[in-house]
Order: sequence, then structure tokens, then C-alpha cells
Amino acid sequence: MASAIFSLFLAVGAWGAWRSNPMYSTGLTLRLFAAIVLGIGGLIAATLGVVELTEHSSPGVMAGALGAVVLLGCLAMIWLLLQVGFPKTAPLPRSVTLVRTNRSKVGPWLPRFVWTMLGFAILALVLPGDAKLIAYIVGGLVGFIGIALLFTVYVLALHLDRALTSVERDPWVHWRYTPEEWQAWSTVEVARIESTTPHWQWSKDWKALALTLGAVTVPFAVNFNAADWHGLAAMTAGVWLLVIAMVALADRYGRTAPYRLRRLLATSPPETYAGAGGLYADGIFTEWQNVGNYLLTATIDESSPRSITFVFERSVSGGATIEVRRNALVPAGVDADISKLQAALSAAFPKARIALA
Repeated sequence: MASAIFSLFLAVGAWGAWRSNPMYSTGLTLRLFAAIVLGIGGLIAATLGVVELTEHSSPGVMAGALGAVVLLGCLAMIWLLLQVGFPKTAPLPRSVTLVRTNRSKVGPWLPRFVWTMLGFAILALVLPGDAKLIAYIVGGLVGFIGIALLFTVYVLALHLDRALTSVERDPWVHWRYTPEEWQAWSTVEVARIESTTPHWQWSKDWKALALTLGAVTVPFAVNFNAADWHGLAAMTAGVWLLVIAMVALADRYGRTAPYRLRRLLATSPPETYAGAGGLYADGIFTEWQNVGNYLLTATIDESSPRSITFVFERSVSGGATIEVRRNALVPAGVDADISKLQAALSAAFPKARIALA
């Protein structure tokens, strides 16, 4: 019952976030719903088929086959939902070579994932008793989630590279900067993120962590069975370790944000593109509008160096939303470009507040 209530709250929150998205339409909602139904139906059918085919096989073979089907089914559903939900981009000629701006950022995560799974495999081999079970459970969860995330991120990156290629071929505005302008702008951007990035403080935020650990324990407590308490305790401990590790990694990720931005700016071309497909600034490409992200405002920041601040609303888990800012340096003598950008954004996104000129 508790799991059902929790799932209901998540579903209501997600529906509210989607209903407020400018991309919301009855047609797109029905297509997404049809994709979900089709994906779930296909996964159930494939699972039943594997159970039928492996009913006389060993438990290990059956478990491996079921795991493979569930993983492949989830990946297929992710791909289907992404294809339905992606905003339309201008078709590109076959002769055009796609940029690799976004896909190149995915590559370094693959060896990290492989080394992590090797670590869990070694732990599962050397640890005794229940500790071995914890290694299996946590390793399995990390493996499943990691493969799903890597696949999702790569498909998203491929879509963004297509959109960015389209923007670079037909931009509304394209600004290039001198090395001196780019260096000064990099200093400003790094200082900005250093002053705004929140950090996890264990002494103050432990209550939030305790509440999260309590929430993930509810399903295990509801299904408690005295005859199998060792297994339930091991699974609970594994999930706790995974949650704590995710919090620690997220905190470390936030603390290293200025360093990552400085490195990104140092290796990115000193230029800004804005076009029908989105904005490329500070080495990051952001679509103006998709199912999880859309433009709220675009305003001029007259402080030196002069720039444009774009504010996007982004959906996160459970239907919650956060605001994400993207800044673009404005070079001297581009007043005509500013007026053009004002007109193009106002026409394309009437619900956004555009105040550039």
C-alpha cells in the first residue's frame, strides 16, 4: 500500500509538470501513452516467452535470460519514448557530417562504468556470506542503472548533435570572440558558478538523508518475512549503501563544477550559436524546448562584460522542476543581431518572456 501511494504521488507530480510544459498537446500525450503501452506489452510478452522457453533450464540460465530480456526491453522502451518525445529538427542532407560536441562527453563514462563493474565483480568473489550477497545486489543495481543511463545519454547526445549541426548550418546569430574576450568571460563564468553552487553539508542535511533512507526502506519493511530476514536485510543494506554513495558522488560533482566549467571553456570553441534548434554557448548546447526543458526568459545583462541570460525550466524526478541558466557573451557591435534574436525568439516561443531589445 505504501509503495502504491508513493507511486501515485510521483505519477501526479509528473503529470502536473508535463501539463505545464509548452510542448504539451493531446496528440503528443496520446503518442507517448501509446509508446508506453506498446513497450510494456512487448516486455511482458517477451518475458513470458523466455519463461516458456527456459522452464526446463537451470535456475542460473533462467535468471540470466530473464535479466537480459528485462534489460533489452527497458532499453527498447527508452528508445521508443525518446523518439516520440524528441522535438522535430530540420532534416539534414546525407552528406553532412554531424558534430560530436555532445557525444564526445559520453565516451569517458564508459571506462568508468567498466572499472566500477569490475570492482563489484571482485568484491563478489572475495567477500564471504551476506557481504557477498550485498556485492551482488548493489553491483546488479549499478550495472542495470548504468547501462540504462549510458544508453539514454548517448541517444540524447546523438539527437542534440543533430540539432546542433542544424543550428550551425542555419543560425539566427553566430558570434565569435577574441582570445582576450574569451579568457575574461571564462573568469566571470567560473566565478559565477563558484558563488551559486550549493554544497551538501552532512552536519545540516543529515535529516534529508535519513528521510530518504527511511523511504527506500518502506518496501522492504512492508514485505518483511521472518523466514528470509537475512536476504531482506542484505538488500536493505545494499540500497542504503547505494543511496549514500549517490549523495556523496552528487556532492563531489557539485564541488568540482567550477573546475569542470573552467576546463570546458578552455577546450570549447570561443563562439555562440543561436538558431531554431537551440542555443550553443559556453561549450554547451541547449534546446529551446523539449519534453523536459523549455525556455522561460531571455534578458540582457548590462554588467560588464555584457551578456544575455537565458533561463530554462527543467523537469527532474517526481515531477519537480528547477531553473537552469545559460549565459552568452555579447560582443561589441551586434545590436542588429540582438534585434534579430528578439524577433525570432518572440515568434517561436510566445509563452517565454523575451526582453533583449
